[in-house]
Amino acid sequence: MENAKSVDRPSNIKEIEGDLFDAPNGAALIPVFKAKYPAAFKIYQSHCRRLNASAEYNNVSTTHDNSGNEGSTRLRLPEGTALIIPPQEKDYVGKANVKKHWIICLFTSRKTGKSVSPPETILRNTELAVTDMKSQLRQLQSERGSQEIPISALWSCRFNSGLFKVDWELSRNVLEKTGLDVTVVRPEGEN
Repeated sequence: MENAKSVDRPSNIKEIEGDLFDAPNGAALIPVFKAKYPAAFKIYQSHCRRLNASAEYNNVSTTHDNSGNEGSTRLRLPEGTALIIPPQEKDYVGKANVKKHWIICLFTSRKTGKSVSPPETILRNTELAVTDMKSQLRQLQSERGSQEIPISALWSCRFNSGLFKVDWELSRNVLEKTGLDVTVVRPEGEN
């Protein structure tokens, strides 16, 4: 598995204030909004239900920062993975000339609320999920050609900082090591 820390170029992370849905046509979005994209949400929901019912696991290599020793850990899927959902025609019926978004879900914690993973686990899973996303995007582009994958930019919310209560700067630091160009949209009035 490719390591998100090893990149050929620096990341460009730009933060703006506004509405995440102001993303230009073809932008990839991280959060899945059930109300705005019900067909895409059904794909997300089906993916989660299938993995929760099957109890599939993925073994991933880890490096312990303090010792430098390598090891491995076993993650229950979908933790540490990404799900890429192309625009669903049902979400755009009767809507002419609207932005069509690819939605990318990063699975960084097994649960929410009192059972949420600790911040260090969420950050490790974020690195794994972003690496998985990059790999899937490369595979899609090689299989279908860049003309058929009109993802022109990656747009995101400040992931992990809401329900998971991870300081945004820690997640941003992970993102900065990936070599990706991402516009992060924060709600109006949030610093």
